[in-house]
Parts: sequence; C-alpha cells; structure tokens
Amino acid sequence: MTVMSKSKTAAKRESRVAEILDCAEIHFVEKGFHGAGISGIAKECGISVGHLYHYFASKDLLIEAVVERELLRQKDRMEDFRNLSGTEIRDQIAPLVIDIIIKHQDPFRTVLNFEILAEAQRNPSVAEILQNYDREIREEFCGVLENAGITTPVLRTEMLFTLFGGIPARTLRHPEHERPQFIEMMKPIITKILASDDLPVE
Repeated sequence: MTVMSKSKTAAKRESRVAEILDCAEIHFVEKGFHGAGISGIAKECGISVGHLYHYFASKDLLIEAVVERELLRQKDRMEDFRNLSGTEIRDQIAPLVIDIIIKHQDPFRTVLNFEILAEAQRNPSVAEILQNYDREIREEFCGVLENAGITTPVLRTEMLFTLFGGIPARTLRHPEHERPQFIEMMKPIITKILASDDLPVE
C-alpha cells in the first residue's frame, strides 16, 4: 500500500469514527448513556452492529470516546486566553469568560455534559478522564492568570470554575430566564473575582 493510499484509508477511517461519535452523541442525549444501545446507535449511523464494533469494541469504549471528544471541545475554548499577552489579559479576560459562558449554553451540550457527570459517578474510567481533564484545564487557566500577574490564581480559578459549573444547571432548570440581563449582572462578579486586590492566602 502506498503512502497516499494509507493516507486516504486513515482519512476515511477518521471520517467514519467522527460520524459514529456524532450519532452516538445524539443517541446518548436522547436515551442517556445507560438507556442507549449499540444497535440503536448503529441504526442511527446507517451501519450494522458488527461494523460499529469494528471501530469501537464495546459500548464503554464508545462512551469514553464521546466523553473525551466533548472535553477536548471545552479545552479548545482556552485558545482565546492563550493568545493574550500579560498586559491585555486583565482587561479582556472578563468579556472572554462571558463569551464562553454564552456559547456554552447549547441545550444539547448541557444535557450531554450532565450525562457525562452522571456516568462519572458510575464508571471509574469516565471519572478518571473527567478528573484528568479538570486538572489539566485548571492548571492551564492558573498559568494564564499567573502570566497576567494575578495573585492567588488557584483560588480564583476554582471560584470561576464553580461559577461555570452552576450556570448550565440553571439554564436547564430555568431555560426561559432573561439571559442578556443575567450576563450583564455576571460581568461585575467575574471582574471582582479577577480583581487585583488580594484574596486570602492559598
């Protein structure tokens, strides 16, 4: 097999895996991780169960792949912060955080993330993936704050992440709330968390 043929084969496989994960996400959101079955996911993809098992040997591995892809999507949002210089970040970080909050309020993503949290309670492999991701993203965000000269970055990061974690729950429980006004009220809170005045020593 030539290098070009191998490249085409790899690209085709990658495309098929992405298609399966797209279908699995839809099915998991509709049925839940435990309510969804491999046969239903295969039907959603228009392939046989045997063909699906060619790519994912078990439902647990498929769940883990869905979880990892969703967490990578969230991690990619850090790109907005990485590209800021230390002098820019203090002025721009609050609007960027708010923008991320707004973009994150896709109901599909909210339900999927709650499924991931529920699965982490039952599945040690998913819990490990989630905890490793959380540690990586916290450390990265702390680094962003440190580079900006913001003190007590660990405590501030934990405060912001706690805030982020609660917003999707409120959106699901109260979807008709006045989001623009809510976001406006959030701005001074985020700005205060990131303010230069010292917080208690960590």
